[in-house]
This record gives sequence, structure tokens and C-alpha cells, in this order.
Amino acid sequence: MAPIEYGKRDEGKGPETYRSQSLLDTIFKATGLENFKGSAVFVDLMSGPGGIALNLQKKAPQHSYAVLDNDKDQLKKIGEQEPVRKILADVRCLSVIVEDGSIDVATVRYGLKDIPKNQQPIALSGINYALKPGGVLVIADMVSPEGAREWNIMQHSRKQQFSGRNIKEEGECYIPTEAEWLKMLREAGFEPEIFDHYKSLVTTTDWVKGKQITDDQRMQMDAFILSAPENIKKEFNIRQEGQDVKIDYPVIIIKAVKKEAKSCLPNEGVLYETK
Repeated sequence: MAPIEYGKRDEGKGPETYRSQSLLDTIFKATGLENFKGSAVFVDLMSGPGGIALNLQKKAPQHSYAVLDNDKDQLKKIGEQEPVRKILADVRCLSVIVEDGSIDVATVRYGLKDIPKNQQPIALSGINYALKPGGVLVIADMVSPEGAREWNIMQHSRKQQFSGRNIKEEGECYIPTEAEWLKMLREAGFEPEIFDHYKSLVTTTDWVKGKQITDDQRMQMDAFILSAPENIKKEFNIRQEGQDVKIDYPVIIIKAVKKEAKSCLPNEGVLYETK
């Protein structure tokens, strides 16, 4: 059976984490947009259908909002009436698309871990380049528990390949440990801190509802997940309830500030849009 294209995914019907108000509230708190003096330039990176930007815009409408994603079909899901700018681009090309020091605040939710390991530092360096001095990056993403990284990457990569990812051409995902996340951010020029932790409670049928995989592929994922070693089952709370296979994914929320002297964060910034 042919894989489901990324552009056809439906976050509104997939895992609850994409709609979790508690996670969105935590991200909003970490951005500092509520108490930002003036009008901030905010970009929702690897945005998909713009869930973060649209939610934050309702909470703090005084700021300027943009979304950036490399899939035009996901961006088309954002209504033309919404007060956000759409940028069709790959986050790894951010330093070409966006002017140096033009963004006050950026977020990335469940995106960076899907970039191959050797390209994650490139993406983070580009984000650092685009942020103003003292600018803030908030990351909400999967994190690998110590001793469980290889299995975590393996199961996520398997699901992505079912979804159509060609790892020979696109590379494989990489889900860092907490220590790796912090080290990578420091090396990219950030001062990172763990802002919060979160559990993404997933039933594998959620992936089918969200058009990530087919039901046949879900059954193969179920078999793989249930065959995990006992220590992995304990770490991710893997269990079967009736016909449902459930797994609890650890998620980390990181607030990373661009190094350099403290700044009041100028109000003006220029974003180049691509058509």
C-alpha cells in the first residue's frame, strides 16, 4: 500500500498532543510573549498547519506572527483570513530566507528530531542567526531516555518509513537525549534551560486517524512495539488494552536564549516571504 503523504496528515485527528492545551500553554509561557514589551516578531518553525502560531496569536494578538514549513499543502490548511504570514521553506535554509537578527521569538514543536543527526546543528545555527540578540527559541520535542535512545529512534524511524520517508535520500531521524539536546544548543550559540517536561500519551490507532500510517502498517507497528525489551516497555509504559496498543512518549520543553549581551529586543524585524 502506498505511503500517506506528509501534506495529507491531519493533526486535528491524530495524537492528542497536537491539540494539548496544557502543552500549548507551557510553550506560550516559555516564549515570554505575554510580558514582551512592544510588538515581537514571532515565527512558528516547521509549523505544519500552524497550530502553535494560531494559538499564540489568540493569546497575544499584539505581536507579528509567521509560520514556516516546507510543505505547501500543510500551509494551505491555514485559512487566508488568519493573521499570520506563510513562508514556504526548509528550516535548514533559514539563514537564506530570513534576515540576520530579524526574529524575537521562535518555536519548533516535534520537528527538529525528524532532521538527520548531522543536520540538526545546521538547523539550530540557522535559527540562532535569525534571532535577535537575546531572542528566544522554544523547543517542544521528543527526548530519548538514557539507555533507550536506539530503540526510540528505531521505532520512530520505522513509522516514518511507513509514512513514505526514504532514509537513503532524506537521512534518518535522530531523537537526542536531554544532555544531547542541551549540548547541541550550547554549541549553536544558545543558553538553554529545561523549562518543563511532558508526556505524549499515544494510542497507535491515533496515527491512522491522523493519516500518518495505514491500518495495516499500524498492525506492524503494534507488533514491533509490543516486542520491545522489558526495560523499554517500562520506560515508555507500553501496554495493550483490548485491541489498543498504548505508549507514553517523554517530551522536553526547552527555552534557549541567543547568547550575547542582554537586549530589550527591538520591535522591528524583516521577514522575507517566499511564494
